[in-house]
Amino acid sequence: MLGLASIGLGAVGASGSEAPRRPNVLLVVADDLGYTDLGVTGAEVETPRIDALARDGVFFTNFHVAATCSPTRSMLLTGVDNHRNGLGNMSEFMTAEQRGKPGYEGHLNERVLTVAEILQEAGYDTAFSGKWHLGREPGQRPHDRGFDRSLALLDGGGDNWSDGGAAPLVPVGEFTRNGERVPRPGSRFSSTLYTDELIEFLEQQQPGGKPFFAVLSFQAVHWPHHAPQPYLDAVGDRYAVGWDAIRAARFERLRAAGLVPDGLPLPPRHRRVRPWSDLSAEERAIEARRMAAYVAMTENMDHETGRVIDFLRSQGRLDNTLVIFVSDNGPDPSEPDRMPAARDWYAQRYPNESLEGIGAPGSFPSYGPAWAQTGAAHLREFKGSSSEGGLRVPFIVAWPGTIAGGRRSDAFGYVTDIVPTILEAAGAQHPGPGPGEGGLHPLDGRSLLPVVRGEAKRVHPMDEPVGYQLMKNAAFFVGDYKLVRNGPPSGDGKWHLYHLEGDVSEAVDLAEIEPKRFARMRALYDEYARDYGVIPTPDDYDVMKVVTEGTR
Repeated sequence: MLGLASIGLGAVGASGSEAPRRPNVLLVVADDLGYTDLGVTGAEVETPRIDALARDGVFFTNFHVAATCSPTRSMLLTGVDNHRNGLGNMSEFMTAEQRGKPGYEGHLNERVLTVAEILQEAGYDTAFSGKWHLGREPGQRPHDRGFDRSLALLDGGGDNWSDGGAAPLVPVGEFTRNGERVPRPGSRFSSTLYTDELIEFLEQQQPGGKPFFAVLSFQAVHWPHHAPQPYLDAVGDRYAVGWDAIRAARFERLRAAGLVPDGLPLPPRHRRVRPWSDLSAEERAIEARRMAAYVAMTENMDHETGRVIDFLRSQGRLDNTLVIFVSDNGPDPSEPDRMPAARDWYAQRYPNESLEGIGAPGSFPSYGPAWAQTGAAHLREFKGSSSEGGLRVPFIVAWPGTIAGGRRSDAFGYVTDIVPTILEAAGAQHPGPGPGEGGLHPLDGRSLLPVVRGEAKRVHPMDEPVGYQLMKNAAFFVGDYKLVRNGPPSGDGKWHLYHLEGDVSEAVDLAEIEPKRFARMRALYDEYARDYGVIPTPDDYDVMKVVTEGTR
């Protein structure tokens, strides 16, 4: 790997005296968790352990990621834009025009370093447990990209008790341990399995030895939405009141907590969502149970997160651990199991289709656009879209014993900021761009530590542009303004302009009201797309056909 020799450890001060102990770093990644699916953001969901992280740390209310998992995860671990790090599009969904082009290798390429590689060289023990989705082949797995120890599901999702795949495109999940392919370890529920593995790594560390960098990367709450039976029982009929009532209640709690701008109304029901009152009694029972499975999976993930926190506390290591919690994108409206082309495949592999079986082994619950909109109650659209419902997610930074907790920040943040934040906290440095066309890409993000420590209101200047593109959709941020385009079916394929400070729901298009700003941001986006080598997909490209039929 390039550039490691020039990494600075930052372990000795200018006077030659030893610097403070370098912190441990725990990065917890949720999958497809909506902005309003936590107690701290107004949900009726029981997430006391994640809420406690927000209470003890800083909750970022204006943090953005990519709209789907692997592009987010690629930036999460490298601090480099996905069009440069190899995941310009998800590997499964690349077109012939994209595949193999620079930035579209379908895995983390050799022109980026992961934060694990940098910290490993800087004297950290490193571990990864959970969903990887950043390369399947030897040389592309966690063990090859800086993690001393790893148990990884290489794919984007799967059954939560077995190695069963989540879609016809990937019918069987592939697992590796320390780079070598292995059978899935037993039948423990996925969140429990990954947490057990991570705690075992922490137990095996030498007392008083190296600091650790550990990633706990849940399958939760990607479909299929499963949970252990006690969690399903605990949720019960909580969602029998329906999505309209739940979403309205969440919105009012958001308002009471000051998490939506004054005067912002509850956005209208999504065009794909029926009023709850229009559903038959049978439909209501099924839909309530589908949401119950999702919520039970979320509450179990909260419990497993708490297990790691409790273990660190029991060892006296929590006060020197930087804890970061983030979701990889917004809530997922897709229902692959209900698509006619895939019904037989799901019925054969997940035959438990009874009402009481939803969420149990052998079932395949998704939850559709209505509950996805509930998970992004005040935001437009959801996973896959470059609107705020797809990109704006919960992001929490806690550092017990080091930073003042109980704070919220509305500072703009982007997923590429996480690596610079971790490196600054660890006293390590990225080696910077390498020489020539084959050298390392520089970091694209900025450290958020000045905001975390309460030393600054924001780290991104108001005139700094931040670009995003994936498949048919794109967004471009400058200060509190956002330029956005979504292709069908989530949008009209046209560019729109919003002022997010007072319009987080993206309701008032300013493209014609502020034509100069609109034109300037359009020109800046074109410059970004050119400089970063963006290769868009055609407007008639259908991702769900790839998922359910395996055709592009």
